[in-house]
Amino acid sequence: MLKTFLSQLPDLRQQKICVGFSGGADSIVLLHLLTQARAHGKIGALAAVHVHHGLSPHADDWLRFCQQICQDWRVDFSAERVQLNPKKQGIEAAARAARYAVYAQQNCDKIALAHHRDDQLETFWLAALRGGGLRALAAMPSERALNERITLWRPLLSFSRADIEDYAAQNRLNYVHDASNDDPSLLRNWVRHSMQPEIAQRVPQYDKHLLASIALLQDELALLDEIIAQDWADLHAATGQFSRAAWFRLPQTRQKQMLREFAQRHDLGTPRRASVQDFARVLRETDANAQWSLPHGQAVLYRGVLFPVRHDFANDWTWTQRMGRGSLKNIALEMGLTWRGDAPEFSGCIRAAQRDDVMRMQSRSKSVWQILQEAGVPPFAREKWAVAVDSDGVCVAVANIRSDACLQGAILWHDDLLGFQAA
Repeated sequence: MLKTFLSQLPDLRQQKICVGFSGGADSIVLLHLLTQARAHGKIGALAAVHVHHGLSPHADDWLRFCQQICQDWRVDFSAERVQLNPKKQGIEAAARAARYAVYAQQNCDKIALAHHRDDQLETFWLAALRGGGLRALAAMPSERALNERITLWRPLLSFSRADIEDYAAQNRLNYVHDASNDDPSLLRNWVRHSMQPEIAQRVPQYDKHLLASIALLQDELALLDEIIAQDWADLHAATGQFSRAAWFRLPQTRQKQMLREFAQRHDLGTPRRASVQDFARVLRETDANAQWSLPHGQAVLYRGVLFPVRHDFANDWTWTQRMGRGSLKNIALEMGLTWRGDAPEFSGCIRAAQRDDVMRMQSRSKSVWQILQEAGVPPFAREKWAVAVDSDGVCVAVANIRSDACLQGAILWHDDLLGFQAA
């Protein structure tokens, strides 16, 4: 197994690898293989992170075991204790979400996970039994982006559970055993211990056929992702915002896919199929304002633009929580705003817009509310919009949109104001 593993490794000499290390047989074998790869000069820095879920009475013992292994094998070790909230998603999903949140915080190039060929088969069956679509049925890719910095890497997908157990035995590797993996009430364990063995008796080569199907599904998913990325770019090409007019020109199947993508990219939750179909119908039939209720917020169509509105969409807009007074340059920095252009020294305050705010124009004053409306800012955001006000209470800047002449062309700016650009 070691020879095959080493032959399959990409060039990792300039990368830092961090193993998601539970202490079970799979992760012990993966960590051991990577220490051998390090000894052969095939990888750079190696580390391991252990997530302490607190679900087992043996959890503290497992942490100490993992720490000792890493000390013995000269691997940098860290551990994170997490609190799980399984009410909405179940204990397994909550534990997985907590692990991946920890992985996303690591200082590394790749997180190496010990999923193997049998895990791949089980993932497919679980997706099928739970009604998953193409993305779920395609199971686990060997690599995917976890975030902008880190790649998830599964180097054991070509090896079976039997291969891993044989390697552990041949190298006399100790490992922990999680008794929850034997609990038949958990669907994954029933698939592993009952369903798959029965299928194997009836169709001895089913695993090879199924793995071939998964590979085909992954190819089709890669093609679909290319189409999705291009459609998404096209919808935002004109203004950087989700254009209904551009969406309307897509075939209906791709229209629905773009709505799913919109919900996913903006963390609004996974919409039900019927919900997607219904809102797609609404968008086709009207170009007036419309709203789409989603698990974590809503999508709002306003003047032909679809806006994401999470329940907490303005939580990070500090000016909605308090008013800053003093130098506008200093206050802007304190509140996460910047100036585009060289703003002169100016005293006043930065706060959320109010309905009676006015801004000086060339020959008259104009309502800030009207300025926001003319710029296409939807009603739900106007009372939370950042403005700068001088010592006389007159608005001198409406963030991302315009400034008074006294600011010499400098624009008060925030990168997350619904994608609005300065006029």
